[in-house]
Amino acid sequence: MKNATYVSILIRVFISGTLIFFIGLIVGCAMTPQPSIDVFIEPVESSTHTSMNPETGAVTIVQKGVAVTIRPLDEVELFSLTENPRINPFIIVENNGNVNTIYTVFELVVHNLESSRVLVDESALLIDHGGSQYANLPYDYFKDLYQNIDNDAQTAIPPRHHPYVRRHYPYYQTYLDLEALKDGHAIVADSLFESGKLFHGAKRSGYIVFDKLGLDTTDMHIIVPEVRIVVSENKQEKLKFKFDFRQVVAEK
Repeated sequence: MKNATYVSILIRVFISGTLIFFIGLIVGCAMTPQPSIDVFIEPVESSTHTSMNPETGAVTIVQKGVAVTIRPLDEVELFSLTENPRINPFIIVENNGNVNTIYTVFELVVHNLESSRVLVDESALLIDHGGSQYANLPYDYFKDLYQNIDNDAQTAIPPRHHPYVRRHYPYYQTYLDLEALKDGHAIVADSLFESGKLFHGAKRSGYIVFDKLGLDTTDMHIIVPEVRIVVSENKQEKLKFKFDFRQVVAEK
């Protein structure tokens, strides 16, 4: 009788331990990322000089031989920028598999079709329907951000309680993966739109990144980087490109 009781106890202990192991395994493992398009930005045609691509959402305006194209990137497109989501600087993947964008991102392409030289600047503006104005985030912003996190991470403060990460980069507050941060920094450096000189036929592309828009933001204007045609050594002609977009929250 004692042996039977002892065996029964061992079986219960084994079953309990097995259940605890599998529960811990399930809890400890993150779900497969599931990006979705709950919020997206669509172009609004505002002039006869505007052409839109309904498949990609890209809008192109041509002025005096300079073509400027701007395209909003949704959550799925941002997620697909990297094979490994942990190094993606534009998104955060939660343990339950939910994917959230950190910024509002547009792809910008400037093409010099006719002029001998065109100068383009990397600054851009977003003006919402209420008149609030936002500048795009320059590379120096990300450089300082990653550098400060990297420097502060050398302390012995646990990642989830790290003050700099919690205040300034909340999407890494549950862990501090320095290798992922370095890879993300490199991706930002390679992908942001840069100012420069475009000779005849040359094209330049990159991302312009803004702080993430609130869900209450609907209509907006994007003023793309300042474009100047070099007429002569002492004369430049300034062009202004303005695009209209609308943010849409998908119905669930």
